Amino acid sequence: MVKHIVMWRLADAPDKAEKAAAIKEQLEALKDKISVIKDIEVGININTTDSASDVVLVSSFETAADLAAYINHPDHKSVGANYVRPNVSERRVVDYEI
Repeated sequence: MVKHIVMWRLADAPDKAEKAAAIKEQLEALKDKISVIKDIEVGININTTDSASDVVLVSSFETAADLAAYINHPDHKSVGANYVRPNVSERRVVDYEI
């Protein structure tokens, strides 16, 4: 099993909360579109410290090959291009095997 965790800080904007909600909705919708996703959860931060990120993705895949298929899937790329990257100021990622 492979865990894929990504944390983002969003750029400051008046509609930052709405953008976080849209990212959450779009990422979670990938579960029904990309069969290799075993589990996916997206959280919007409630921590107000300076070290906190705004949005986190925690997803699971059977194999590293499945994770690669997810990363290269057109629906995943579309969410990244249209919802995530235009609104993100910082990204952190960790992939590990269980």
